[in-house]
Amino acid sequence: MWLLLVGLAASSLLGMARSGLSARVPHCAAEAPRKLTVAILEAASSPAQDRLRLQVAVRRDLKPECVDLSGRQLRLNWYFPPPVQAGEVWRVEAKVRAPWGYQNPGGFDYERWLFGEGIDGVGYIRSGERLLPSAFDLRQRVREAVAERLADRRRGAHLRALATGDGSALTDADWALLRRTGTVHLLVVSGLHVGLVALLGYAVGAAAARLAPGGLVWLPAGWIAAAFSVTGMIGFVWLCGAEPPAFRAGVMSGFAALAFAGGRRVPVASWLALAAVMVVCVDPGAVLTQGFWLSFGAVAVLVAGFANRVPALGWAAGLMWAQALMVLAMTVMTAAVVGEVAPAAGLANLIAVPWISLVAVPLVMFSLVSTLAGAPFDAFCWMLADLSVSALLSGLETLGEGQSHSVPVPLGQGLAALAALACALAAPNWRLRLACLPLWAAGLMVFQDRPAPGQFEILALDVGQGSATLIDTRNHRLLFDAGPRFPSGFDLGEAVVLPAIAATGKRSLDRLIVSHGDLDHAGGAAAVLRGAPAASVWGDVADLNAEPCRRGERWTWDGVAFEVLHPPAGYARGGNDASCVLQVSVGEQRALLTGDISRRVEATLVAGGLAPATLLFAPHHGSGSSSSKRFVEAVNPRLVFISAGWRNAYGHPNPQVVRRYRLLGSPVWMTGIEGALQWSSATPARVVAHRRERNAGWAWWVNRAPENALDNH
Repeated sequence: MWLLLVGLAASSLLGMARSGLSARVPHCAAEAPRKLTVAILEAASSPAQDRLRLQVAVRRDLKPECVDLSGRQLRLNWYFPPPVQAGEVWRVEAKVRAPWGYQNPGGFDYERWLFGEGIDGVGYIRSGERLLPSAFDLRQRVREAVAERLADRRRGAHLRALATGDGSALTDADWALLRRTGTVHLLVVSGLHVGLVALLGYAVGAAAARLAPGGLVWLPAGWIAAAFSVTGMIGFVWLCGAEPPAFRAGVMSGFAALAFAGGRRVPVASWLALAAVMVVCVDPGAVLTQGFWLSFGAVAVLVAGFANRVPALGWAAGLMWAQALMVLAMTVMTAAVVGEVAPAAGLANLIAVPWISLVAVPLVMFSLVSTLAGAPFDAFCWMLADLSVSALLSGLETLGEGQSHSVPVPLGQGLAALAALACALAAPNWRLRLACLPLWAAGLMVFQDRPAPGQFEILALDVGQGSATLIDTRNHRLLFDAGPRFPSGFDLGEAVVLPAIAATGKRSLDRLIVSHGDLDHAGGAAAVLRGAPAASVWGDVADLNAEPCRRGERWTWDGVAFEVLHPPAGYARGGNDASCVLQVSVGEQRALLTGDISRRVEATLVAGGLAPATLLFAPHHGSGSSSSKRFVEAVNPRLVFISAGWRNAYGHPNPQVVRRYRLLGSPVWMTGIEGALQWSSATPARVVAHRRERNAGWAWWVNRAPENALDNH
């Protein structure tokens, strides 16, 4: 039977992969606006109320050029929108494109997340008109009733997330606090909450059975308790949208209640395996989500941790053991699956898990039931729940002070820690557990191959329309530019640059050079410095207290020469032409990083005797105001990197600029198309493109650029 279930799950996965890839919006859809009739599935507003994030199902494509989008699900932004609610039907004009995300070592894989969520395309809405109001949706009505009841509560957004799984009202600051303290899994609905609801339901059912003995003539008390448990659990999972963690916990809780009612002792591992197979069969894309692995992994750790230990542990010792296991397990699994760890997570979870389990969730559930039942005392219940959550969050804020971000963890290090944990749990005695210590040591020793003495490596990160480049020698690391930060608060320094630094070896910087003060180059610098302290900071950025970058500065690291070619001392600060120009060289291999200089500065560099370069970073993202014919001929690069975003609003790079480089026989690579680009002075003819490498490997969900994408950009 198990072989049949596993085969069914495998076939579901294969079918998901094939159907998902075939339904994905092709690149040609972005060539013209689309007129679509869509049903609103989800609507979440930004904290500033100037943007809606919508998930929609396309009912009809009124302008099916190149592809008919009917039947596909899209994730669309709508800036300064009219009132929109889930369940409504709209006719909209939208710009739709294929799923596309940053591709770098480390960091969040947006394309994998989209694929796992069943989203076929992304984009934004230009305008729209409502065609039909929302149909009656019981779940939405319940959520609205709860939201209305909590409108004046201090922690109303958190209570909504706990009660109904609706986290749309949480602000960026709320999410940042949860990430800093490693408690995201506690303040939104997870398997823990479903299990608690099932347990509370079982307790209420058992109490009801004792109070009504006459009704037990035809039904045993255990079955009444199980009926209460399963009913409450199903209602809660339905209200929360049946997300994979909740669905998994619901399946396991249901089997547990029925097994106890029937007097059977089914191994918990069997429940876990059956729940995993059922989740994959119902939603194959769940295996690409972080929640799937974290939720199943947490239960698996508890199962292994309590194997053969239950008789020896009392309830108090068992509770403490479970708590210790969960703190350790969630830290390790988050490092392996998410790629980062919150420094305060251990202590925060040690306090938060029992408080949420024993105080907050019971109060929230009792308040929810009282509201749905129309009880006159529901306001008092919500007040108590609000006080309990407020007390917890106040403690988390105290713990989170000074912890501005999570610490990125390389994949190899996270996997080594996970293997060590599994080894320790499986070992029957302390001697064998000590034998697992080398796995922890192996995790600490996971580093990328460092350049040989007298060589250097360059990693141009994919940060969209911006710039961030890591330069490594044998024992030193330099970051040139730190990526953009957007007005919405999204910071590529924190989201991309820091994880890439952690994933590629040394986590501190010997020097950060910010070419100039534009946000696409300097925006992420503050976040980078919080997570990867630099021994020195150069650039024209006042907020960083940086030293000026001046022509004539020279230094040598591990046999590699560095020289600043521009700007000269006394040069006017600010603007593109004040960009720092850095030359890195060893032997005949030379790399030139140019910032956003214009043709005027290019002419000055050429007049000063600019040497040819092996690798050139095209000035100003390949714009038409740079890369003059005289400059290109003087540098005569063997390779050209362009740091620019895919389909950016500026039209970078300029087609004439690309043609100018190619006429010299210089291959042109663009980060927005190829992902992060890696080059080494030891192998100067070879470029490793992160998106291309992943496409050729196991990450089949990574989108491919169209043929001749750079020519048709």
